[in-house]
Amino acid sequence: LYEIVPGLPAGEALDLQNAAEALGLNVQVKGTGNLSLLHGLDVVIVTAGFGRTPGMSRMDLLNKNLPIIEGIAREYAGGDGGTVFIIVTNPVDVLTYVFWRRSGVERHRVAGLSGVLDSSRLKTIMRSRGIRVSGLSSLVLGEHGENMVILRNRIREEYGLNDTELDTVQSETVKAAAEIISMKGATVHGPGASIARMVKAVLSDSREILPASAVLNGEYGIRNVCLGVPVEPGRNGFRIVQEKLGENEESLLRKAAENVSKALEQIGYG
Repeated sequence: LYEIVPGLPAGEALDLQNAAEALGLNVQVKGTGNLSLLHGLDVVIVTAGFGRTPGMSRMDLLNKNLPIIEGIAREYAGGDGGTVFIIVTNPVDVLTYVFWRRSGVERHRVAGLSGVLDSSRLKTIMRSRGIRVSGLSSLVLGEHGENMVILRNRIREEYGLNDTELDTVQSETVKAAAEIISMKGATVHGPGASIARMVKAVLSDSREILPASAVLNGEYGIRNVCLGVPVEPGRNGFRIVQEKLGENEESLLRKAAENVSKALEQIGYG
């Protein structure tokens, strides 16, 4: 665990080690305030930065979190062997791309948390309507924000929702995080479990397909942005999977890419 607040990472590590012992887990938890010690790891999860408060969008965090991600990325300049990086800090699509550009690590070794969490929120909304969605297929792609791309064709075919129901599900999925933040101040358990799901897929080399924000270089006809697409996580990183999308879904994916590109241009990464 790394944190800039003196004593906090060591305290959290000791507390978590106590929990691990109580649960009979054979793990060792360490904390540090020295970022240079976080090299040679299998997976690095970057959550550093400010979180949303009620009324804020993810993009509102860009200027505050940009220098934090740039600083961490510089620590890994030139790559870090076989380490796989999962970026969580918002706005995640923009900052995943910034991390990749600043660090110089191979693009397939970097991905952002997006669609696993968004698809889980969509599943929650559908469950509230009596529809249980099996598995964690890539139901939400695009931007982790206002321009999420809900795969309406797939949901319509597999679960029989009509256009009105799909409109409602889409609207509620986009607003899901803001609703939780308005009630309890932050989203915690959903993101934590989603990160764990991604890490497990990487370390187990399971090759299951999950949605994540990946660096695109021509896939889906899009370049020079990070965007939520289906990926196959493994020890070597994230292999982008090209799935057939409907014409409208492809159009919405391009719109999401344009929004991310615009934000990147504003901060000098266009």
